[in-house]
Amino acid sequence: MVAGSCDAAIGVVSGLPHRRCGIVWVDAHGDFNTPDSSVSGFFPGMSLAIVTGHCYQELWAALGSRPPVPETEVVLIGVRSLSPPDEARRLRHSGIQVIAWERGEPRGDVGSALDRLASRVDEVYLHIDNDAFDPLTAPGVVDEPVPGGLSLPAMEAVIQAVTTRCRVVAATVATYAPVNDRHDQTLKADLRIIDLLGKHAAAQG
Repeated sequence: MVAGSCDAAIGVVSGLPHRRCGIVWVDAHGDFNTPDSSVSGFFPGMSLAIVTGHCYQELWAALGSRPPVPETEVVLIGVRSLSPPDEARRLRHSGIQVIAWERGEPRGDVGSALDRLASRVDEVYLHIDNDAFDPLTAPGVVDEPVPGGLSLPAMEAVIQAVTTRCRVVAATVATYAPVNDRHDQTLKADLRIIDLLGKHAAAQG
């Protein structure tokens, strides 16, 4: 799925089979707000909270019978902008494994986090928000760019780390804004992501 907003993940995840499926969510933001914690009420900023069962459960139930994904089966990578402070508190007290990203580097061991996830699930949904990239790599995003993110080689390494541990059953590349994309940098990065995922799918048969 290539989408303009992270809330596309709600429909994708709700349609996945009822087997052990975790989430790897690569994003500059937590997307873990609820209507009670959000200042702006920005719906896409609640996407991860919805798929893990924290809010809008009538909407979730209307989309299918799949239960929400347990927090302990989620890895959040690349986060470096949480707002308001209550979102950071909610994440600290959750079971989600968070690998923050600062000044272009991870603040944690991505491989170890994915190893723990792979011990709990058989397959994953991979969500990549373009704003996880550093703006110098991918400026074509919907939200305000957040410096200090992933380079393209770092994103490739994350995808490689995921695909060598888990079967990826669905993926979303979100928040692409062509109007902000200088020299098609973001488009080229997204095509590289899609190419890597295509090769992974082909290898799975």
